[in-house]
Amino acid sequence: MPRVSFDVNEQFQEDFEKLVELTNSTSKAEVFRRAIALLKIATEAHAKGEKLMIADENRKPITEIVLP
Repeated sequence: MPRVSFDVNEQFQEDFEKLVELTNSTSKAEVFRRAIALLKIATEAHAKGEKLMIADENRKPITEIVLP
């Protein structure tokens, strides 16, 4: 299986470790795979002219996530 390695700053490392805890993930690799999957979904939707939104419990849009 291919490996990926990159350098990060201290804040990124802290945020990454916190995401492992908050998402009940078993590893940093799992968080990374989930993040890539979400970015892939968002990018594909954006390419089709669709929007990625955060909605409240009533499905009312609160904010749009805009990709560069």
